[in-house]
Amino acid sequence: MKTKQKILVVAAAFLVILDEWLKNLALKSFPGESEISGKHFLELAVHKNLGIAFDLPIWLPLVAILTVIVIAGLLFVAIQNKKTQPWIAASALIIICGAVGNLIDRLVYGFTVDYLIIPVTGSAFNLSDLVIISGLILLIVKKQKKT
Repeated sequence: MKTKQKILVVAAAFLVILDEWLKNLALKSFPGESEISGKHFLELAVHKNLGIAFDLPIWLPLVAILTVIVIAGLLFVAIQNKKTQPWIAASALIIICGAVGNLIDRLVYGFTVDYLIIPVTGSAFNLSDLVIISGLILLIVKKQKKT
């Protein structure tokens, strides 16, 4: 394995481990679920997301299966593009990291643990969500520059 690949693997593992650690910390620090309301722009609390993005309720086994399929597809994309379009490969791997973090939650807890709350918008998210969004933004920005 080349040095760049090793660094990428270590960084990916670090993000997943950090996210799981933060989720565990949130569950211990804020037992019980918090309301998505408050006075501050950003609050730390626990929101148990039983669905997918935006709390859309979808049957957990279906979400887990679809997540594994998406991860496999993204891994294929990363492998296919690692030499010709490394930014696509990097974007795919970044998204995979976030997907793995949320998949672990679903398998362990039966929900994703969101710990960053924006009461004004009613949004709740975690590091995995931010990682997924970062990967998507990288993909879109790089794609825009190419065209």
